[in-house]
Amino acid sequence: MLRVLYLVLIATEVLTSDYTLLNADYYNLDQAGEIFDQFLIKYNKKYEDRITATKRFETFKENLKKINEWNKEGDTTIHGVNEFTDMTFDEFSKCYLGFNGKLVSKDAVKYEPSGIEAPASMDWRSYGYVTEVKSQQSCGSCFAFSAIGNIEGQYAKAHGARAFSLSNQQAFDCSSAANCETGGLPHEVFQALTTQGGSMREQDYPYEAVKGQCRTDRSKIAVKVTGGQQLGVAGEDGLKDAVASYGPLSIAICADAELQTLRGGQVYKPKQPCNTANHAVLLVGYGNEGGADFWLIKNSWGYSFGDQGYFRLIRGQMALAVGSYVATSTVG
Repeated sequence: MLRVLYLVLIATEVLTSDYTLLNADYYNLDQAGEIFDQFLIKYNKKYEDRITATKRFETFKENLKKINEWNKEGDTTIHGVNEFTDMTFDEFSKCYLGFNGKLVSKDAVKYEPSGIEAPASMDWRSYGYVTEVKSQQSCGSCFAFSAIGNIEGQYAKAHGARAFSLSNQQAFDCSSAANCETGGLPHEVFQALTTQGGSMREQDYPYEAVKGQCRTDRSKIAVKVTGGQQLGVAGEDGLKDAVASYGPLSIAICADAELQTLRGGQVYKPKQPCNTANHAVLLVGYGNEGGADFWLIKNSWGYSFGDQGYFRLIRGQMALAVGSYVATSTVG
């Protein structure tokens, strides 16, 4: 029996597309109902019943308080409402994090610096080696998105071409992950796709946000994957050299409740230490802004996160355990 989904508004109904309250640097909690109304409409949120809507509203208010506190503690207003603000971090982590550090071996290949001084800044997007921002949706398949981003970049760099979208679903289906909650590792995706003969295009094997059977059609392989490995880099200087040398790299970071609320393009300086990697992303470059060195990272949480799906992480402080896991593929 089909259940009707009800959109329950807690405060007065918003009839316009004005999201001024969502974009505030500080949220007036007395206006929480109105802010929630704008949130519901902007992100097309729909809840099953009034009880669920009320629960989500209470979570939303708690997150507004945290956002205000974090922005007050820092020197920038980098935290704000995004599509995840109605979720607790426990709920969020079960849906959007999927790097399984328990599976990481100690057999990483030591990265040997190229011997050529890395440029002061690097953004592989400007070379055409990075595809559009994608969304893993509410499935812990980040490791597959990170791996595919690396393969896309490696192929484009090797052939002097513009990157095109490859199948995240094939990477997920053919990985060892049992479902959306067990997680996985990018370098295991490289190995799985090597066995499959390579990676198919996104359009030929579209994303479904659920684990399915591996359905590789070898006649539609677009990029031959020949291998891949975890790299052991020596700190952030080694990571800088590696990304300048290889191109976009699969890495893992420690994502927490602060990161969940990230908004805008300012350099992110975490307030609290977060040392256990739980989320795979794509490192696409680095630079300096206003005297602050940063890493440029492509996420897989859609365009509403951070700066149109990207974020800049402070560099030189081992923030969010950056560099604790690095991997890259080899392609034909």
